Amino acid sequence: MIGEYGNNVMIYDSEGIILRHQIQAGTVIKSFEFTKNAQEIVLVTEDLRLRFYTLNKFEGTFTKELTTVHRSGINSLNMSHNGGYFLTGGEDNLLKVWDMDAQKSTPYYF
Repeated sequence: MIGEYGNNVMIYDSEGIILRHQIQAGTVIKSFEFTKNAQEIVLVTEDLRLRFYTLNKFEGTFTKELTTVHRSGINSLNMSHNGGYFLTGGEDNLLKVWDMDAQKSTPYYF
């Protein structure tokens, strides 16, 4: 669930109404996607960034940020079935495939 002002994410237990994780992004969140192992969450923010958080603590731990994802807004984000790659689609009419395991996240353009 995205919070009232759009700048935080609250993750609840699916079997009850117990808050498991809370993440303060500091900017408006447009969308989010869980990694396939559900150990991380990726946030798409209004300021054209992707922010990665691990879900090992109550407050998600910030791990990395990608700032030059697209020249304009990010329209979509999707994880691969094996969790090794993710796709982004942007208003700049580009589709990019990113390697999750790479030291420096460099996209493959299509």
